[in-house]
Amino acid sequence: MGVLSIAAFAWLQWSRAAPRRPNVLVIVWDTVRADRTSLHGHSRPTTPRLEQFARGATMFEQARSPGIWTLPSHAAMFTGLPPQTTGADERWLWLDGHHHTLAEHFSSHGYATFSMAANALLCRETNLVQGFRATRTTYRGAPAAAARQATRAKRIAGDRSHELTPDWRPPAHGATNAEWARAEFKDAAPLIGDVFLRWLDERPDPEAPFFAFLNLMEAHTPRMPSAAARSAVIGDPGLIARGLDTDASHIRLHFYNFGVERITAPEVEAIRAVYDATLHDLDTATGVLLDALTDRGDLVDTIVVITSDHGESLGEHHLFNHRFALWDTLTHVPLVIRLPGRTPGRVSAPVGTIDLFATLSRAAGLPVPPDIVSGDLFGEPSPVVTTMELPLRREIATVSAVHPEVESAPWLRTGDALVVGSHKLIDWSTGERELYDLLADPQESAPVVDPDRTARLVAQLAAWRLGVRPPDPTLRGPKDRPARVRANQEELRAHLEALGYATGAAD
Repeated sequence: MGVLSIAAFAWLQWSRAAPRRPNVLVIVWDTVRADRTSLHGHSRPTTPRLEQFARGATMFEQARSPGIWTLPSHAAMFTGLPPQTTGADERWLWLDGHHHTLAEHFSSHGYATFSMAANALLCRETNLVQGFRATRTTYRGAPAAAARQATRAKRIAGDRSHELTPDWRPPAHGATNAEWARAEFKDAAPLIGDVFLRWLDERPDPEAPFFAFLNLMEAHTPRMPSAAARSAVIGDPGLIARGLDTDASHIRLHFYNFGVERITAPEVEAIRAVYDATLHDLDTATGVLLDALTDRGDLVDTIVVITSDHGESLGEHHLFNHRFALWDTLTHVPLVIRLPGRTPGRVSAPVGTIDLFATLSRAAGLPVPPDIVSGDLFGEPSPVVTTMELPLRREIATVSAVHPEVESAPWLRTGDALVVGSHKLIDWSTGERELYDLLADPQESAPVVDPDRTARLVAQLAAWRLGVRPPDPTLRGPKDRPARVRANQEELRAHLEALGYATGAAD
């Protein structure tokens, strides 16, 4: 036996004896805020399967997202770096290629990697899926026809609540920032589970552990919960009917944010009820997938994460959608992690989903890259900070074109929110600061006057900011060009606008 063959034989024997690394499955319920889940005590039975799953896992009661919308939040989770470092935001719809992503990290250690998303931002055109060897979307390729049919099957005659429903009528002012045809592909959580299971059966190396990411988007506008979910969660026939009759189109909610559209209290109640019903659809689809993985024996050695990228304003603070704010309606998200062999429990301390990078790496026995900010959710978490970057003027111009009296200045601000213990500081670029006691005032209805505590949190936030690296444009390669991506991907532009994301050029 030659030297090489002896080495090969030894490696084969070692690999057979070495323990197999655990699989990793990350499921993001796009646009889901914690307090509307029954897991977090909501009065409606929105997430019974998540409650069941959490009993065998670790539930983080006070998890916060790093951003308030899809791109910066996913970029932070995938890189272990804050939005200020990734630079992925409204004006740079792209994750620079020099960043080392979770998918790349696991792939480099022998993992088969898979992603499937209903959100158009989770695609190669934004580079968020960098490192995933198999990528799927609901709006392109083989799954598209089934995804469209899944969404259309949920339409109800007489529904006039938004642009995809049978009886919706455009507003008289004619303003729009949406082309809604592409949104027909987003309500496809069951399909995403089926495609993932099919990939598991067909992947080239079935012996390799897998790292999989699934983005499910039922809770994002335009919302079209199933009749079964409406019945199970809302129950009241009158409230169900009001949900079908209330115009909750993105453009109407957008105008309401600026105080130029009136939405009554009964309408707000109906919009919230419809949102709750979408969570039940997400919960059911996720439960079906977990059952299938259990039946196949694939869940035994699998780390499972169920979380969200951000929340959603539902009329609180006179806001809808996920823009312009750093209140917990947008930042407090569910987070449940099941680690094989770990005793289930609950964590009450504040944590951030940016820490998933280091947490999952360590849980799988992989080294943690030295340059990431991500802490360990089961050890020493990082500071819990959420960032809101500058919105595009286009979002405001859509309103001011109809209502010239709307002023841009109050909306053009950035900010960071820091949570320490039960207190939260929001520090705005305008110089305004708000301190909240989340235990006494979970709705953040009245800022606390506490100069000493405010000063301490301001100092902690300042220290955190000093350690944050800004984006480094010199590291960008020839492919790091979001403007080029937009020019070549009109379908992506249309879908992003359909979901309420402005994709115009910088101011």
